[in-house]
Amino acid sequence: MSKLILLIVGAAWLAVLLPPLVRARINKSPTISVSHFRRHLSTLQSSNLRHPQGQLRGMSRELAPNQTRSRQASHLSHLTGPILRPQGTRSHQPRSGDSYARELVRQRRLHTVVGLATAVVVSLFLAFTTRSFVLVYAFTLSLIALLGYCYWLVQLRSQRDSTRYMRQFRNRAA
Repeated sequence: MSKLILLIVGAAWLAVLLPPLVRARINKSPTISVSHFRRHLSTLQSSNLRHPQGQLRGMSRELAPNQTRSRQASHLSHLTGPILRPQGTRSHQPRSGDSYARELVRQRRLHTVVGLATAVVVSLFLAFTTRSFVLVYAFTLSLIALLGYCYWLVQLRSQRDSTRYMRQFRNRAA
């Protein structure tokens, strides 16, 4: 009887806590936004170290318009620019290209790892509290799935790094 009560309480907790967590992951929760901000900030910092004039251009942006930006503008921007964004604001980066596709793949893989880890933790908790063999098997399967997925990600990364390494030597030899 106590196992049944613990199982009902655990299911109620999952029903209450799991939907907001999943919804936050789908709608890009603040933690994901913070990690994006940190990654973009480190990219900006590294580019400013290579080009120190970039800091000065950024400070003078309000006083003098950037000439390269006006050359890159679309031929229809004079029609839609004032409607879509107020004067003096930057246009948004388009959601296309290789870097955007890589970011989507990275986010999908991150969400998969987080989901598998959550399944491992929940099934472990329920297996200990209820001492049910089915939940022990669920924990074992979810742990194997998590370890297998992490192994696959490590293999992908090592393969990517080895191709970059080989490309580096091909570029130097040519």
